[in-house]
Amino acid sequence: MIAKEKEAYSGDDERARYGHRQEEDVAFHLRRAFGDDPEVVIFNDLRLKYGEENAQIDHLVMHPFGFIIIESKSITGEVRVNAAGEWQRSYRGNWSGLKSPLRQAELQQDILKRLLIEHRTRLMNKTLGLQGGFAGRQWKVLCAVSSNAIVHRDDMAKGVSAQVVKPEFLHEQVSGLIGARSMVKRALLFDTRPEFTKDELERVSEFLLKQDARSRRAHAVESVRREVSRRPQPAAKTPDAADSAASRWAVNEGSLRESDSKALANKDLGNNGAGYSAHGSNGIGDNAPGSHELDDQERHNKKQRAMARQGGDSSAVAVAIPAAAAVNEAKASAESVAKPKAETRAETPAPPTEAPVGSPVPEACLASPQLSEHLDRITARLKASATTQAPPEVRVQCQKCQEKDALLGRYGPYGYYVKCQVCNANTSLKQGCPACEHHSVRLSKSGAVYSGHCPQCEHEFVIFRQLD
Repeated sequence: MIAKEKEAYSGDDERARYGHRQEEDVAFHLRRAFGDDPEVVIFNDLRLKYGEENAQIDHLVMHPFGFIIIESKSITGEVRVNAAGEWQRSYRGNWSGLKSPLRQAELQQDILKRLLIEHRTRLMNKTLGLQGGFAGRQWKVLCAVSSNAIVHRDDMAKGVSAQVVKPEFLHEQVSGLIGARSMVKRALLFDTRPEFTKDELERVSEFLLKQDARSRRAHAVESVRREVSRRPQPAAKTPDAADSAASRWAVNEGSLRESDSKALANKDLGNNGAGYSAHGSNGIGDNAPGSHELDDQERHNKKQRAMARQGGDSSAVAVAIPAAAAVNEAKASAESVAKPKAETRAETPAPPTEAPVGSPVPEACLASPQLSEHLDRITARLKASATTQAPPEVRVQCQKCQEKDALLGRYGPYGYYVKCQVCNANTSLKQGCPACEHHSVRLSKSGAVYSGHCPQCEHEFVIFRQLD
C-alpha cells in the first residue's frame, strides 16, 4: 500500500534532477511490488522532525515486523566500499570519496525510532496491561544505487554488499528482509519477532503522515524567513494620512462636506452653485476622491498583493476585496444622497477620524465623467486581478486524440500521467503554471484529484480529476 507518493521535481538544478529520477525509479519498483499489499506500507520522500534534528527519508517500508529505510543514490560510474565502510565513486575515470549512504540512512533511522518511542503510548496497544512499544522490532537500512552503476562487490564486506541493491532487485531484497508472514511458516522457523496489529499499522501510518505535513510547514516557514532576511530592508517611512485608505476617505469626506457647505452658501447668494468649480477645474474639489486618490488606492492594492505573494500567503485574493467593496458602496450611496437643505450650516463640522466605507458622497462629485471612468476602470482591474489569482480548473487532454473524459490517472517512472482509453496513448501531467507561466510545477495526488503547486508564485490549481 502506498501511503505517500513521490512528488514531482520542479527545480532547475541538473544534478538534483538526476537524484530525483533515481528516487522516482525506486518508488516505481516499490509500487509494482507492494502497491496492493495491505500489510506493507510505503512512504516516499518522508520528512520528520525530532527536537532540533530533521530527517528526510527517501523511502520507508513499514511491514508487520518493523521498518526498512531505503536511501536512493544516483551514481553513474563505479562504486567501491573498503573494509572500513568508506565509499568511493568514479566519474570519468577519476575516483573521489563519497559520504556513506548507509550511514546517512542509519542517522535517519535513529530519528524515526526516537520519535516513535516518544509517542508509543498513543500508537501501540496494551497487552495484559503492559504497554506495547517498538523494542524487538526489525530495523534495516538499504542503499539503492543507479541501475547503470558498476558495483565492485568483491572488495565489499558481505554485510555491506547485501545492503547495496539496484532498483530492479528491490522486490527480492525487501521481501527477504520481511520474511515469512504466515503463522505456520513462522512457527516452523522459530520466528518470534513481535508483530504489529492492523490498527497499530494504521495509527503509525497516520502519525507519520501528520509529522511529515507538520515538518514541511515548518520548513516552508523557515525558508520564507531566510529569504526575507536576505532581502534589503526598505527605509523607514514617515507615517502619513495618505498611507491609510480609511484616513484618506475621512479627509476627503471632510473636504467634500466643506465644499458642499460653500456650494450651498453660494447658491443662496445667487452664485448658481459655483462652489465646486471654484475648487477644481473639472468640477471636483482638490481633496475629493478623484483620479490621483484612486491611483494611490490602486497602487496600494498592488503592493499588498505583491507582498502577499512573496510571503506565500494563500489569501492574496482577499486583498482587493475592501477596495472593491468601497467602490461599490460609493456608487450605491450616490443614489441615497440627501437633498441640499434650504438653509446653510453655521459652521463646518470637523472631519471624523474614521469614516464608514459607505459614507455618502455629493452628487456633483460622482456625476463627474472623470471619476466615473476611474471607478469603472478600477473595478475592472480588481476583477481581473482576482481572476489572475484564482484561475479556473485546468483540463488535461490526450496529446494524441485530444480526448478529455476517457482518461485514467497513473503513476510511472517519470511521475504522474494519464492514459487515454480511446487511443491508449499516455500524456504526462507535468506542465507550467497558468498564473505566472513558470516552466514547471510540483504535482501531488489526493484521492481522485491531481493538483499542481507553483514554487515561484505559490499558486495551487487542479490539473486532473479522476471521474468515477
